Amino acid sequence: MSKLVQILLTKQLTVNLGRDDQGEVKTVVLEAGIQEVEQEIAEHWFVKAHSQEITTSDASSHALQVELDTANAAIKSLTAQSTAADAKIAELEKAGKAKDKEIADLKVQLTKAQQSTAPDAKVK
Repeated sequence: MSKLVQILLTKQLTVNLGRDDQGEVKTVVLEAGIQEVEQEIAEHWFVKAHSQEITTSDASSHALQVELDTANAAIKSLTAQSTAADAKIAELEKAGKAKDKEIADLKVQLTKAQQSTAPDAKVK
């Protein structure tokens, strides 16, 4: 097995590698972006003409960028969840205040009803 190297491709490539032992055409399709390929493929004249080799520093930067993009997506998702939760909390607080007002009104009605039926107790 030959050494693997990373290359950066700006577009998808289909590379003709000649023929195998049975005479079948060997081709490799390489997607755009950072790819890890065998050294012999990276050194193929067509691949060299359409790619650049990635250094360890570049690979680390790419890995960090991927992690940053993942973290930013998580932050976006959590922000949306937080906004939805804030809206639900506001809705529940409003409903709670309406229930508190209803309870206060019912207490007033109860007190009035008790006072209207209690004159017998006050007459003594």
